[in-house]
Amino acid sequence: MNHPIYLLISIIIGTSIILILTRTTVFITENNQETIQEEKVFQNFATTQLILEHYLKKIGFKSSVYPIIEADSSRIKFLCDEDDDGLIDSVEIRLGDIVENTQNPNDCKLIMKKNNDEQLITPYGVTKFKLEYFDVNGIPTAERLFIRFIKINLRIESDFPIRNYYLFYEDNFIIRPRNLG
Repeated sequence: MNHPIYLLISIIIGTSIILILTRTTVFITENNQETIQEEKVFQNFATTQLILEHYLKKIGFKSSVYPIIEADSSRIKFLCDEDDDGLIDSVEIRLGDIVENTQNPNDCKLIMKKNNDEQLITPYGVTKFKLEYFDVNGIPTAERLFIRFIKINLRIESDFPIRNYYLFYEDNFIIRPRNLG
């Protein structure tokens, strides 16, 4: 029973069991990180969507002139009384520069400028922010005077990769500002 072959077999079996347990632990840890990052990405998307809906639904609120000043595929500038104080505010929402303090090379800021006061809607994670505009019949339009609906294509990615890819959530949503006719 004390033959060297039995000792060698015991060492191989013991090492195999330790390797299996180590791989299982690593797998569980990676799955936990992935789950946490997925939740973080989805929460970031949901919050960003709520903020965009809040501001874009107010386009033209209490404005006596046509409220959309500029509208292109990555930014919109409009007038509204955002905080209902009787003063017309100028609001601009646009995709900002690439963020350099995350591992994701595509991370950008989403910026809102209200009366020349710049604020971050989301400081990182936005990799796509595309605006499309539609008239009253649902036909795409580039003419700001005919805009009645705004379609937003938004993609949020994780700030670091898991298993060599960035987790993401992407969706389209349509906003119909109440004060655009």
